Amino acid sequence: MTKTPDPKAPPAPLPPWSIDPADQAGPAPALGDLVGAAAANWPDRAALHDGRLGLTFAELEERATTLAAWLAGQGVGPDDRVAILAEKSALMPVLAIAAWKCGAVYVPLDGTAPEPRLRGLLERLDARIVLALDDRAPVADGVRWAGRAELDAVLAGPAREWPTVSHRPDSTAYIIFTSGSTGEPKGVEITVASLVAYFGNHNEVLRFTPASRVFSLSPFHFDVSIEDTLLPLSLGAYVHQFGGMHAGAVMRALITRERITHLIAVSTLLTMITEGGRHVTRENFPCLEMVMTGAEVCDPGVINVWKEGLPEVRVINVYGPTETTIVCVAHEIVRVDPDRVGSYPIGRPLRGVEARIVDDGSPVHEPGRVGELWIGGEQVMRGYLGRPEETARRVVEVDGVRYYRTGDLCAYDENGDIVFRGRNDDEVKLAGRRIHLGEIRQTVLSCPGVERAAVALVPRLGHDVIALVVMAPDRAAVATAEKRLAELLPAYMMPSVIAWSPELSVSSTGKTDEKLLMGRLAEAVREESATRFAFTPAGDVRPVDGGGHA
Repeated sequence: MTKTPDPKAPPAPLPPWSIDPADQAGPAPALGDLVGAAAANWPDRAALHDGRLGLTFAELEERATTLAAWLAGQGVGPDDRVAILAEKSALMPVLAIAAWKCGAVYVPLDGTAPEPRLRGLLERLDARIVLALDDRAPVADGVRWAGRAELDAVLAGPAREWPTVSHRPDSTAYIIFTSGSTGEPKGVEITVASLVAYFGNHNEVLRFTPASRVFSLSPFHFDVSIEDTLLPLSLGAYVHQFGGMHAGAVMRALITRERITHLIAVSTLLTMITEGGRHVTRENFPCLEMVMTGAEVCDPGVINVWKEGLPEVRVINVYGPTETTIVCVAHEIVRVDPDRVGSYPIGRPLRGVEARIVDDGSPVHEPGRVGELWIGGEQVMRGYLGRPEETARRVVEVDGVRYYRTGDLCAYDENGDIVFRGRNDDEVKLAGRRIHLGEIRQTVLSCPGVERAAVALVPRLGHDVIALVVMAPDRAAVATAEKRLAELLPAYMMPSVIAWSPELSVSSTGKTDEKLLMGRLAEAVREESATRFAFTPAGDVRPVDGGGHA
């Protein structure tokens, strides 16, 4: 049971990543005590709400402690992996903190992913327990499985005490799975030291305080959920979790109603909230202090709308691969550039982070020269779970500093800020989600009858979508490939446009030309509502009906 605070006792210091200097001298709390200070100082203050369930800080801490005691009774201990089939719910922070109270590893998985994909991830994880926020049948053998009814019963029972088990700094704090070029997702392991460093480095930019009110849009299997939920909660801020339909008017109404001060949205969602820009006024956003976007390139026109409509609001463009702990580079747009055609800079490294642009093995210093961005320092991941060769390929050491080779092509502008210019492989960002097109390609190539496959982003009706060309003598291979994709990939990775090409030799030289194929398909779908196409023997692209007829 939560203890009643002593009104005569001095306030508990917040974690040292607070922007209040009075808090910064103390040690970082154990991850399991992430909201301990907030619960001690403001037990009855609302901590978070998901539209259905709301929790105070005392309730959040009490439920996490009770669940931790139960998890320990199920055999969960230090460094064990606790897999959670994530959904947008006020219970997710309870589950994460409970795992950390046991000294365990928090592993949020996409709860909407197909069962074969989940089964494969759970087999690789060797998790001690799986927590599901629904009552689906277990999808993995040989692992303790707890569904929603069992979790609700635990949390509705008597409050229990549990002494938090502290992690070692080099212990893994969490694992996030990202799309991989080999056809299998990669598990990114982030240590406690990297996470704690990130909290301090990034809150210098975010400036969360106990008075902040944060609009959380990120799914919990996406690492930005740590930034927009767990970090603000640790400082006594309020978090509203939005899990409804992504509609601009609905999101704007909630931002106003919930008196949101901090809006963090990938560019796709920020564009939806912007919806032309006429709504971006102080009257509609009376409490807003900061707008942050990232995870994909944002149209400079969208950023300009927010800075013009709310000139006193801090508008920030950020960058950060999962492998470098959420966000590692940031840029505040101080003034609008109405003539800008390219994207705004991603800026400069956070405190404690190092960045270098490398071209042909040499560091780049002059403006405009493009090279691969390397991120180094305390936020770099431990490595990929069970993939030492892949880790060694992407993490290198220079002058005693570990760097992650991002694969992102960047350049310095004339001010010394980093500007994103593209990728050196076929990884893309769509609606803020990192998708390696190679994973889609490898899945299709594993289907019988498929000889080649081409995958790319193409513009369709004003939005980028994933397009797939299946090259196979028999059209039936397309249906087989679609079925395999639906079984193994999450919905956000499914191609929106699929075409069949019976011919491999489509270029003037008689060689397979995937770029030519995709270029023809892109031209055909640009203003076309159809989603299924076929290449004719002459190389033209025609829409087909559900039966595959042109």
